[in-house]
Amino acid sequence: MSKITKALDRAKQERGTPAGEPQRPPAAPPAPPPKPEHVNYTQTQVVEQPLTPMSAGRMLSHVDDPALADYYSMLRTQVLHQTREKGHNIIMVTSVGKGEGKTLTAINLAISMAKESVQTALLVDTNLRDPKVAEYMGLNNDRGLSDHMLDDVPVHTLLINPGMKKLVVLPAGRPISGATEILGSPKMRDLVKEMKAKYPERYVIFDCPHLLDMPDALVFSSFVDQVLLVVEAGKTTRRDIRRTMELLQGKSLLGIVMNKVPKD
Repeated sequence: MSKITKALDRAKQERGTPAGEPQRPPAAPPAPPPKPEHVNYTQTQVVEQPLTPMSAGRMLSHVDDPALADYYSMLRTQVLHQTREKGHNIIMVTSVGKGEGKTLTAINLAISMAKESVQTALLVDTNLRDPKVAEYMGLNNDRGLSDHMLDDVPVHTLLINPGMKKLVVLPAGRPISGATEILGSPKMRDLVKEMKAKYPERYVIFDCPHLLDMPDALVFSSFVDQVLLVVEAGKTTRRDIRRTMELLQGKSLLGIVMNKVPKD
C-alpha cells in the first residue's frame, strides 16, 4: 500500500469513516414546509354567503364569537394531528341520531380547515334524502351531487365557492330516492378516490346522514379515511352510542364531538 493510500485511510479513520469504505454524502436539508395555496376560481361558481336564520349565531363565517372560533380551532388542530401524517384527508361527519348538529359541525369544521394556512377544504353534502348544507349556507342552489350521480353532470360545474378563500362546496342537489344504493355504488367510490388523489393537500369533509335507523352513512363509510361522530349532550343516550359504535366496528373512528354542551 502506498504512503498516499495509508495517509488517506488514516484521515478517514480520524473522521470516523472506516478505511476502505466510501465517505457518505452529507444528509439533504429538510424539505421546506408547504406553502399556502393561492386559489383563483375560474370555473367554480362564486356566491357570497348571506346570513340565514339557520346560520345566525352558529356559523363561523357569520359569528364574531372567540369562544366558538377557539372551539373549532381546537377541533381542527386535533383532526390535523391525527390525520395529516397518515395522509387521511377524507373525513365523514355523521351523528348517532337526527338533529344532533352534525351538519353545522361539518360546515364549521370545513370553514376552520380553510382558514388554516396550508390546506384547502371541500365540503360535500352526501345527505341525499334530506340535504341541509345549501340551506344553512344560503346558497339557493338546486343542483349538486345527485345531478352528477344520476345525470353525469361534471362535478366541476356543480362546485360553489361561498365567498371564502380556500373553501369549495358541493351541495347535495335535489333530494332523491334510492340514496343508499347511490352512496354505496362504484361510481361514488370512484368519485371519492378522485377527490382524494386530485388534491392531496385538500381536506374533503362529507356531511352524511345519521347512523341509527338508516343505512346510508354506514354504506358510505367504507369509502372514507376516518369517521367523526357527533352526539348531542343531554339527548344522545349511552345505549344509542353503544349501538352506533357497534355499527362502526372495523371503521377508523377519528373521534366523538360532544355538541350543544350547556355553557357554565
